Amino acid sequence: MQIAPRIALKVDVCTHDGLKYGAPALARLFEEEKVTASFFVAMGPDNSGKALRRMFRNPGFLRKMVRTRAVALYGLRTILSGTLLPARPIGPAFPALLRELADRGFEVGIHGFDHVRWQDEIETLAEEEIELELERAFEVYRRIFGRQSSSFAAPGWRVNDLALKVLSQFRLHYQSNTRGRRPYRCRVGGEILEFLEIPSTMPTLDEIVGRRGLRNSSDIVAYYLRLVTTHLPNVHTVHAEVEGGPYNEVLRGLIRGLKKLNARFLRLDELAREIDPRSTPVCSVERGFIEGRAGWVSVQGSEGEAPQAA
Repeated sequence: MQIAPRIALKVDVCTHDGLKYGAPALARLFEEEKVTASFFVAMGPDNSGKALRRMFRNPGFLRKMVRTRAVALYGLRTILSGTLLPARPIGPAFPALLRELADRGFEVGIHGFDHVRWQDEIETLAEEEIELELERAFEVYRRIFGRQSSSFAAPGWRVNDLALKVLSQFRLHYQSNTRGRRPYRCRVGGEILEFLEIPSTMPTLDEIVGRRGLRNSSDIVAYYLRLVTTHLPNVHTVHAEVEGGPYNEVLRGLIRGLKKLNARFLRLDELAREIDPRSTPVCSVERGFIEGRAGWVSVQGSEGEAPQAA
């Protein structure tokens, strides 16, 4: 008997226009295809323009911008946001839209406060600075929803041991901060953190477009379908600015291809409820590199033994 794969679609919303235009487009697509997803939204300012500083530190970032046609993809207003043009708020600008997404059955979680600051400076932020970034993000979320968020996804898949320890104080149901193979619990030093980590398991579209001889939508969809596993959950991260924009139909093609495999689509919080954290492996969180992505990301380290249930 063939086992149906489990698919969790994770939507990262990193910019003002990504929330204004991309998130509603994705919600419509998901409803038309009768699938569900989890949206993770940056709750602070859109400082996307400041990310251009990465070109001076990492030549790979410029190559990625050229390969993905970033200016056309994100738009000049976003590219200059927080530098030549004022930074616009992301989450706080559209509270009704965020509540509507939740009312329509989607999960809405937190994708940091200042996305660019977290991604670019997490290595050097002091504990109190990390706490302030998180407190600001969670406070915006509480103002919008009247409740605490139960999930968090780190901007740029970047965390360190200090950030993980601070995050553990928020008592979240789960987090999705890393790239990896399967759900696990994080080991920081000699301590095993309580929360469940659900990593993204598949490459993002901006990592593969223009690479690997993928010439058209059909090639991209076929490539993704070859990556799908049945023995472990598949977590695919899409971006509101990418699949919610010019690559919308590519995502539709992938969803339809997954349906032909009888895939079961879940929100990440639904997937988390199916997993007993005590039975998951314990892993360190390490720094690694993903083909097609400029700079490092946090990745699932080698697996240790699962802790014994009490």
